[in-house]
Amino acid sequence: MVAAGGSEVEDHGRIVADRREPLMRMVKQSPNSNECGACVVAMLTGCTKEEVLADACDPEKPDYFWHNYMAGLGFELIDARNLPGFDKTLAWTDMVNGHLNLPLASRYYCSIGSPAGVHAVAVDEEGHVLDPSTAAPMQGTCTLVEYLRANYAKFGAVRISCCYRVRKVTGS
Repeated sequence: MVAAGGSEVEDHGRIVADRREPLMRMVKQSPNSNECGACVVAMLTGCTKEEVLADACDPEKPDYFWHNYMAGLGFELIDARNLPGFDKTLAWTDMVNGHLNLPLASRYYCSIGSPAGVHAVAVDEEGHVLDPSTAAPMQGTCTLVEYLRANYAKFGAVRISCCYRVRKVTGS
């Protein structure tokens, strides 16, 4: 974490100077589990995976459960499609340009759909994907566009099932 007065901190192999808020930390799911939603919630909220799983009882919950869970912790979630300037034109089949150009300086909860199923990932303030999967090839170093292209190459189809900007409500 960063010292109270702000200082350099290393996270995901990058040096970020004078950060006053903690950077998002990678939280990995257990091998062969469906804990991705819980892990993404832990990354976005600063809770531990164990705290989130203790509250959820069953990690295989739908996205709306995790959205409501974060709202209950004092976070505001806004569908990225409702952000000002969101570009709804198609980039490729089932993919709109707005999801490929999310505004930086915000955190996002995104669910990615493919023929293999749906998987939740976090996007940090710098636009990097943090994938809780133990099989994820890129660890916090690729953008959402790069991540989606890699998954498209692997699965032949990919779409964003949901993508929400997540912010702590002031005073919470």
